[in-house]
Amino acid sequence: MAGPTSISVKQISTAAKTSVAKAIQQSKRPIPPATIFGYFPPHWLGVIVRPQLELTLAEAQQLAGDVHSGIAAEVPSVKGAKTGAMIADGNLTIGFAPPTDTTALVE
Repeated sequence: MAGPTSISVKQISTAAKTSVAKAIQQSKRPIPPATIFGYFPPHWLGVIVRPQLELTLAEAQQLAGDVHSGIAAEVPSVKGAKTGAMIADGNLTIGFAPPTDTTALVE
């Protein structure tokens, strides 16, 4: 069994730029380019899409999976993450919770 892992937010954010661009390009819905990648406590890494899109739950989940797959290809330590989408304050956040064995997010 592997030990606890740290993941680099810098590596993830670099990988996210490519992954998000590809997922948006492949999406069936037009997605505005106003996206922000961020870390949201306690443990959520995601892309905020402003303004909120009119997506079905299935479409948002698919987009989250597509974004995560691209990031995980570049940052293997996040492969076991759980993907998801949240809507809050008129913003759509698409992302993932890091694997449970992740102990720290580092620069």
